[in-house]
Amino acid sequence: MVPFFNLKESIIEALNALGGSGTATEVRNYIKSKYGKDWREIGKIMDDLCEESKSSFFLPTDRVLTKTGQGKYSIKKIVVPDLSEMNTQHMETLSELGLDRKVFSFRGAEEILRRKGQLTTIMQAASLTDLSSTNNHDKIQHFLHKNMWDVEVSLFPVAAYKLDAFKEKTAIEIERSFIDVIHRSFFRCLLAYAKNQLDVLVFIIPTYKEPKFESVKRDLQVFKEVIPYPVYLVGVTPLSTGQI
Repeated sequence: MVPFFNLKESIIEALNALGGSGTATEVRNYIKSKYGKDWREIGKIMDDLCEESKSSFFLPTDRVLTKTGQGKYSIKKIVVPDLSEMNTQHMETLSELGLDRKVFSFRGAEEILRRKGQLTTIMQAASLTDLSSTNNHDKIQHFLHKNMWDVEVSLFPVAAYKLDAFKEKTAIEIERSFIDVIHRSFFRCLLAYAKNQLDVLVFIIPTYKEPKFESVKRDLQVFKEVIPYPVYLVGVTPLSTGQI
């Protein structure tokens, strides 16, 4: 039998894929479809993973679910520092650049990043530049590397196919050219997700030029049936462009 820790992670993965909440039957079907494992008592295990449980064999710190209705569960909200708690240096950088950001969370991506404690670092990285030049790409990579992210990582059979940054199954791509490059990343990451090497894919992209934030958001929604993994978009806008 798969250890309970792995089962817990599979349940969390399933709920994230379902948008952050779902029934025991939906979770069971997801796990059976992806891993070929059929846990008939999944509802009881999910009950034990709930923070409300009085008789759980899981430690309190491992009870990561909460009940939202009869037979329905969601991932417990975890409070992480928001951008207002960024340190002074990063807030000054954001102010000096005059940047604004848009975000879009696909398949529960934001909740995954919050749970991993990665969301603040990603937003800080996106606040460093307006993506107007190639040097901006390197600046973001350098910041992420200083924050213990690996850069230029390949999860693919072709070693030349690399991700801009990677940490704990979170991939980051920094794109400032054509939307076709985004589509290429979508395609390549299908393999990483199928091999359980990827939890979530993050794009840091401009809103005011290709690949435009709204265009990528549109394509995620159009092709949602063939993109099974969570995706988080961060769009950067220089306030001077007048686009919010």
